[in-house]
Amino acid sequence: MTVKNINIWLAALMIAVTSGLLTVGAVAKSKAPELAITLYPANGFAAENVAARSIKVAITENSGQFPDQVDPQITALARNAFIAEPITPVAIAILALGKAEPEKRKLMSESLSLSRRQLLVSAWMVADSGAREDIPGLLDHYDTMLRTSSTAASVIIPLMARTLANDNFVLPFANLLAKQPPWAYEFWRTVVRTPEAIGNAARLREMLYKPDESDDTYRDTQLISALVSDQQFETAEALYFLLVGEDKTGSLLKNGSFEAIPEYSPIDWQLFSTGEYGATVTEGKLELSAIRNSGGLFARQLVELPAKVMTIDIKPSVSIPDNAEIAVSLKCAQAMNESPQTIRIPLKQQIKNLQIDNARSGCSFFWLDIIGQASENGDGFDIALDSISLR
Repeated sequence: MTVKNINIWLAALMIAVTSGLLTVGAVAKSKAPELAITLYPANGFAAENVAARSIKVAITENSGQFPDQVDPQITALARNAFIAEPITPVAIAILALGKAEPEKRKLMSESLSLSRRQLLVSAWMVADSGAREDIPGLLDHYDTMLRTSSTAASVIIPLMARTLANDNFVLPFANLLAKQPPWAYEFWRTVVRTPEAIGNAARLREMLYKPDESDDTYRDTQLISALVSDQQFETAEALYFLLVGEDKTGSLLKNGSFEAIPEYSPIDWQLFSTGEYGATVTEGKLELSAIRNSGGLFARQLVELPAKVMTIDIKPSVSIPDNAEIAVSLKCAQAMNESPQTIRIPLKQQIKNLQIDNARSGCSFFWLDIIGQASENGDGFDIALDSISLR
């Protein structure tokens, strides 16, 4: 991770902090701190609030960066706050900003030890960890902010998801997420919608996988779908087999006997349904239904084909009626300059040992689509397929 990228992320974080993440509660001393500091005896927390507000303004004006110099009046307010209330963490942090290293870091750490709920202090710790490229420390401070603020997640979780695009974050994330933090659910929900991070998200998921785990936290179906959409086919297949185990049937198709309800599409079957036509997997069959003069794509699966001649077998439950046009097609799924011609196999009855030659196509991953159309005559159709095998 480069310092430049760290600064971009931290600037976004700090702008969010100064936009309101530090609002904790409507306590009296926070409503009118300027008035409170004029009263006797001195109100240290009120002085702290005034100083903190000024620092937030300075950070906003400095494009999300902590200022290099602190206004003497703000420093004086922070000092008065500390004298009146020695446990004012933000006052200590503001005083620390005017110090040189390593005293600055020492004072900031002491401020954090007084309260982990002060996001301004935590944000400085994040910035410091980022500047030192201390990734575990950076993530630990993100974790602290998420655990102590109900408003931080909307800003911090997307930032964390984007940092996963960097390879150096995968292992530190694994170490942190292994502790099952309360924000993990939201993190995975966000990661699968962050295209630049999904490759490393798959690596992270593999590192965290346990055979007896509960999958409530993860978004495996969405992650596999995102990987396929990004043409990361091998990674998607590897994650699928990690979750369900290796296929021992010998068929290149997954769940070709329709024994299981598809869960991780489109590596397993992706089923389509509208108000006019659709597909379901029920009792070991792929059921296809359509009303009159309707149809389209009923089901599909991404399949990896070797560069050789194979055979395909398709077994309908009964012969396909005359008022239905059903076909199985194989179309290259990879982005290629010259894609091979799509193979279309009309289906009227059982097909056995039909040869498919992929020896010279140059394509490894194909969409196997089941398409159909009901004729204009009749009442549509309800048919079922018992199995599809590709070897």
